[in-house]
Amino acid sequence: MALQVHLELIPPADRPVEEEFCALLTEAGRIVSRMKTPDSRTTALLRRLRRNLSLLEKDEVREGLKREISTALEAGGIRVGMIQSITMVFVNMLMEGIELVYAEPGESIVLYLRCLSLEMLLRVRDVILSGLLLRVLSDAIKRFVESQPRVQLVVQEEDMNLSLLCLHIAAGLYISLLFDTNC
Repeated sequence: MALQVHLELIPPADRPVEEEFCALLTEAGRIVSRMKTPDSRTTALLRRLRRNLSLLEKDEVREGLKREISTALEAGGIRVGMIQSITMVFVNMLMEGIELVYAEPGESIVLYLRCLSLEMLLRVRDVILSGLLLRVLSDAIKRFVESQPRVQLVVQEEDMNLSLLCLHIAAGLYISLLFDTNC
């Protein structure tokens, strides 16, 4: 199941710029996804996160993920000026268990985030509500567009509710959650 998240730029970017940014995010997502093999250093670092770690230990994992991802993005041909900000997008997403599947231009930039469990969907919600996802994506967009557009992160209530319903049906569990769009 993929949750759609919309990034709206104010003022809007030109369509070719949006298309290029979406292609960059999609390719970076593929690179990062290929890094998660059973015996990779990235997988070992992510396994460490499942333990009860101190803040210092979480910082060590974050630094390790930064090194691994930036090296992979550079080897994968991601533009040098974008590696740092794209690395931060994917480090933060990986640490929260979020996977970017695809990005496409539309009336806004649409991100498809994979949510395979209720726990993951709730983490996505928390990362959105905390503003973390918006902060790391805004930095990447501003660096890419080379201007200072205002960036809004929009999740349609019906997309969240549909995701919850699908997870409810798949799990055969009764789930009673409300997604408040006023948060």
